[in-house]
Amino acid sequence: MMKKALAMLVVMTMGFSALTACGSNKAADNSTTDTTESKAANDNAEKEEDVKESDSASGSDETIALFMTHMSNEFTITLSGAVEAEVEARGYKYSVYDAGQDVATQVDQIEQAITLGVKGIIIEPVSVDGVVPAVRAAKEEGVAVVIVNQKISDPSAADCYVGADAATTGEILMKKAAEDIGGKGNVAFLLGPMGSDGQVGRSEGFENVLKDYPDINVVFQDTAEWQTEPALTITENWLNSGKEIDAIVSQNDGMAVGAAKAVADAKLDDRVKVYGIDATSEGLQAVLDGKLAATVSQGTEDQGKLSADACADLLEGIEVKAETIVDNVTYTKDNAQEALDAIKK
Repeated sequence: MMKKALAMLVVMTMGFSALTACGSNKAADNSTTDTTESKAANDNAEKEEDVKESDSASGSDETIALFMTHMSNEFTITLSGAVEAEVEARGYKYSVYDAGQDVATQVDQIEQAITLGVKGIIIEPVSVDGVVPAVRAAKEEGVAVVIVNQKISDPSAADCYVGADAATTGEILMKKAAEDIGGKGNVAFLLGPMGSDGQVGRSEGFENVLKDYPDINVVFQDTAEWQTEPALTITENWLNSGKEIDAIVSQNDGMAVGAAKAVADAKLDDRVKVYGIDATSEGLQAVLDGKLAATVSQGTEDQGKLSADACADLLEGIEVKAETIVDNVTYTKDNAQEALDAIKK
């Protein structure tokens, strides 16, 4: 069953909000789910996670659980924080699970949560295919299922999807890079985990744009698994190869920051442009410092809030959209400060 989970927090009752139009799913019962550390240990002696419970005003006895691919960068932490805040505002208990980018772990976590009586789940899937059986099993048990940020291969298995369109995000970033280098030259791609929706979709977006730029050549591409340090090492190797690179297009800000450091260390800041996705505070600051040429936002907080609202609506018998796509915004030196100030508030 579940190999690792971060935390379970019982939350306070607050307001109400709603989305519009897809399938709905009412809670099967109102029985209380015990989410204390001692209960988790008794139910699963092999588990090593810390489970915490906070004092709560009267609210729903139902728990909404969030399943994250990982919790190791600013994007995933911001997304999970937005989900938690909105679940709290809707008056539900809350728990979050970290899969460590392992699909088998995530499947086990989903199964364990269902066993513990969770009524609504929000999944940021590790794999577009790997979590589908667990999603279907959850639906068979009457659990409300929302997919967030990265799509699955069978969208009909869940109630709905909330997030950015990965291909569109990739297109926006690639077009910006192509224009900045004058429509010709050599580019390198830093990719997310292979087979993830973010990697597949953003790569598709890159390729869609490249069709219109026959004079742009992809000289390198490799996965750095969303992480900064691997991206730094990979970029160092690219730069040491002697192959000329005009732009490094990264599928997230964490990897872009690693690439930018390698470029700066090689004293190629004025020669190689670096691009990222997510508009994290780190990415926005790098744009302002001239280390990144641009970063594209995926509406991270909106994804978290809207996915939590969708799950709560489903539990309350309210219909929601089959798909809710948040807006992308491109940030350069011209507008990055405003976005960074908003994050810091």
